[in-house]
Amino acid sequence: MSPTYLLSTETLKTITQGAMGAMSFGAYHQYTTNKIMELNNEKQDFQNKLFMEKLETKHKMEMNSLLEKVNKLENRRWWWN
Repeated sequence: MSPTYLLSTETLKTITQGAMGAMSFGAYHQYTTNKIMELNNEKQDFQNKLFMEKLETKHKMEMNSLLEKVNKLENRRWWWN
């Protein structure tokens, strides 16, 4: 009586190749996704830095303007404008 095999070697080889292909694709996809996320984070950090610098410049200009107004009011005398 000859042994009966459930799966042939060709079937096992095909299943193994499919599993390896799926794992390779998954690893590549994960790598590209991580790289894209890192680049996006760098872009966001750069944009936030530029935005904060712009806000800081605007804030300094407003503060200087207000300081000038305060100085004018402090130097003002009641009989003189």
